[in-house]
Amino acid sequence: MDAPDKQVARDDGLDAPTFDHMSKWIELFYDLIFVAAILIFSSAVAHVHPSSGIAWIVLVFGASWWVWFTTTVCANRFHMVDLRHRLLLLFQMLVIVLMAMEARVSVTGDSTYLVLEYGFLLVTIAVVALRAARLGGPDAGYAVRLALLNAVAAGCFFAAALLPESGRLSAAAVALTLLVLVSIGLLHRVKDFSNRDEQHLVERMGAFTLIVCGESFVEVAISVSSATIDKVDVVSLVFEFILVFAVFTSYFEDIPAAGLNQRRFGSWAVLHLVAQVCIAGTAVGASKLINLSAAHRLPDIEILKLTTPMAVLYLALAGVGACTRRRPVAPLAVARVSTAAAIVVAGAAAWWIPWIHMAEALPMFAAIAIIHAFVVVRLRAGTRVIDAAVLAFS
Repeated sequence: MDAPDKQVARDDGLDAPTFDHMSKWIELFYDLIFVAAILIFSSAVAHVHPSSGIAWIVLVFGASWWVWFTTTVCANRFHMVDLRHRLLLLFQMLVIVLMAMEARVSVTGDSTYLVLEYGFLLVTIAVVALRAARLGGPDAGYAVRLALLNAVAAGCFFAAALLPESGRLSAAAVALTLLVLVSIGLLHRVKDFSNRDEQHLVERMGAFTLIVCGESFVEVAISVSSATIDKVDVVSLVFEFILVFAVFTSYFEDIPAAGLNQRRFGSWAVLHLVAQVCIAGTAVGASKLINLSAAHRLPDIEILKLTTPMAVLYLALAGVGACTRRRPVAPLAVARVSTAAAIVVAGAAAWWIPWIHMAEALPMFAAIAIIHAFVVVRLRAGTRVIDAAVLAFS
């Protein structure tokens, strides 16, 4: 019988087993599927009509991200990598791509298939949690409650699929909200992650952030490849590359090495979601500038699509930093909030000042991101990461 792989003996005195050699490859394969899904979501956002549909597609992405997060946390806590777990992940990957494809259609059409697909995803989480409960241990009770919660939520989504469109959306929204809130509450009531598990979870979130950064550049590159490449298209491509690399630098210089304040675990996760959505949003904004001339006056809506995700991104990173164990918090937080304010000022200038065109606006945004990256590197050198045990008693 194929049971979850046995936990190996501790080799460093930590209260967690090491991961099976296959775990990193399974996780990488699982994460890479989200590259395809995020590309589909980004394309849908870039072409959706009406524009109010953007919020709906972002919500669908957030719901699929929640499946990734819950599955990752459960596998991280119970070290699940056996064949049955891989088959469950394979099913999830297929359904997530189908959801991404369905997201744009459901903006103006019928969301029945989308709701049903999400119900099936919640069933897989319930099965993952139930298999985790069979491993026993101090977290078995948490796994049972998580399985029951996701099974009930899946039933709500299946029932919502039978309702008219307005009732279906309302019921699904309520079920998803309660699912997220109760799930985070359950996480905060269980034993803290071991040092090894915390590090692994932080690295998993960092890897997903890296995937989103790469996808953002690919999104703009694909948009350029479908147009006539001239100096303006290249400017948009170079801008997105510089922006993504600056965000990459400011994030990976700080967050992955800063650990996790487990008392703020829920906020840390949600703020990561906001940051990742905004990174993808910058690619959508940059791709909309392709085919404009360098002297073209930037349309107000395009300025808004570029300024908003950039500003919110740095605010989210400030929040993520406050949820880590890096101290002092204030210097990096002030730098990120100040960067968000500078982006808003630059966006307002591009909106109101007639002589600021794309040739002037994009370098302004890029310069702000670059300066922020350099500032983060300097400020980080004056901080330290405190031990989790010290934080627990502070």
